[in-house]
Amino acid sequence: LMNNFEFSFVGKPEDVGMKTGATIHTMNGLNMNVRKLSKNTVIEPTGYWEKQHIKRGLSPTGRPYPSVEEDMVTHETLNEVQ
Repeated sequence: LMNNFEFSFVGKPEDVGMKTGATIHTMNGLNMNVRKLSKNTVIEPTGYWEKQHIKRGLSPTGRPYPSVEEDMVTHETLNEVQ
């Protein structure tokens, strides 16, 4: 079902505000624009979430790195891009 729609933030992602806990709680709500996609529409990733994961010390997929070496390589690559 989720693949049939495109979701985008009404404001900037930073405007949501995060409060951590056992579940994710937003401080300011999660206002979204929703648009139904046609069957042939492909949404290209922007890389925003991957960069956020890496900034927080996680792999681009949001999971912990299996090794320190892999972590170092990813951070070197990210620094070259910025």
